[in-house]
Amino acid sequence: MQEKQSKGFVYIVGAGPGDPYLLTLKGLKALRKADVILYDRLVNIHMLDFANENCEKIFVGKEPTKNRFPQEEINKLILKYALEGKTVVRLKGGDPYVFGRGSEEALFLFEHKIPFEVIPGVTAGLGASAYAGIPLTHRSTVTQVLFLTAHEDPTKPESQLELQTIAQMRNTTIVIYMGASNLGTIVDELIQYGMNPNSISAIVENATTPKQKTFTGKLKELPEIARKNNLKPPLVTIISPCAVFSKNLNWFENKPLFGKKIVTTRAIDQSRKLFAMLTEEGCEIFPFPVFSTKKIEIEPPVIYDIEQKFDWMIFTSSNGVRYFMANVKDEIFKPNFQKVKIAAIGEKTAEELAKYNFYVNFVPSAYNSDAFIEEFRKLYNLKKARVLRIKGTFENDPISDFLKRECRIYSTLDVYEIIKENPNKEAINELLNSNPDAIIFTASITVKYFFEIVGERKAKSFLNKIKVFSIGPMTQNALLKKGVKKVYSSYLHTLEGVIELMKEVYEKEEK
Repeated sequence: MQEKQSKGFVYIVGAGPGDPYLLTLKGLKALRKADVILYDRLVNIHMLDFANENCEKIFVGKEPTKNRFPQEEINKLILKYALEGKTVVRLKGGDPYVFGRGSEEALFLFEHKIPFEVIPGVTAGLGASAYAGIPLTHRSTVTQVLFLTAHEDPTKPESQLELQTIAQMRNTTIVIYMGASNLGTIVDELIQYGMNPNSISAIVENATTPKQKTFTGKLKELPEIARKNNLKPPLVTIISPCAVFSKNLNWFENKPLFGKKIVTTRAIDQSRKLFAMLTEEGCEIFPFPVFSTKKIEIEPPVIYDIEQKFDWMIFTSSNGVRYFMANVKDEIFKPNFQKVKIAAIGEKTAEELAKYNFYVNFVPSAYNSDAFIEEFRKLYNLKKARVLRIKGTFENDPISDFLKRECRIYSTLDVYEIIKENPNKEAINELLNSNPDAIIFTASITVKYFFEIVGERKAKSFLNKIKVFSIGPMTQNALLKKGVKKVYSSYLHTLEGVIELMKEVYEKEEK
């Protein structure tokens, strides 16, 4: 007799208004354990990167003027996966219980006896307030806050908005959700019912995202502001004396990299940190990965023989460390490599080694081949050295040539495969027509593959129209050799160094 399958569990999670890092820690935990994620139109797509790699991700978004997925169909999908015993995350923009139909979904689950939990999110009104520099309350002027939706259930016989009462409120911040289509009607009625037409107000478009735009003005001017600037959903309208503070407190739109569209070329599985840093600076990210990586399985005898055959292990990237240790972790009896000296090219590689309790004997003063060659040669007698370089499947570089020439024994161990991506013509054309502000290259291999994928002529033309940033001189030289006229090279050969350089470049332009 077949066992009865147990019911799954549903998390109704608030994703916040746009910035993926406004997700709560509890929401993040739910995403990481999810078997299935059903996500809305306004959910930042990068938030799905937090999920485990086997998670099924299903878009169930609704457009403002048309429903791709009726609510009934969404409910059926949630129920289907829950009855299959899966952990389901219903990922909703903002907060599930603030104009988000989360209560309807929770009641549906209750009626079908499906266990669930609701995890709150940052609602759009709070996000817009903080990121546009408009406090919702202020001790000397505002003592109460009212949230209202301009998009009510169309099946209602009449509106339930009590605009006549709202218009008489004083010392109040009024936050209007979903008001793009009928903002003029609401403003007219508020003024008709006695609200001061000169009340200080603001409209925030695409709050907390790199496309955020904040407009302030008088209440009576809001419809014209929306029309003149062609504002589109999602919009948050704030009627409040506190809107006057936006000029001084709008920290987000004043970031030096705010709104800049940045193309990234790293492998997606290695880009989470870079994406986080760019998002923190208010950048719009255009991922165009030119390669991916894959673990190479190493036979156990090869790993065990390292201590006997070599005096040095040289790691030139964090990837090499991770994939090497992934092989070591697979072994029952793990070697400790205490007899082998360790060299790391770059502080980030050294930090990755430290995570596995390796003592790093040598790190060059700069993350480039010239510094490594010069300093390694001075400090150590290489004529008797037996050196193993842990690396990916890239071609020889100056470091390999140097070690092969100088060392008694030099060998390499490829622990990961570098696989060139093969995007279709549509993806390449989307890149070429994306009108970005800048692009980041983090290794010479990304330059090589970018030109091969896009095409030499098109790649050169594209790069000479935008700002090009490299992580160091080796990558910079690879770009210059390809005919790129100007390449900004970070003096700190890390992702942090690249971001700081970008900020410096754009800050100088604005002066």
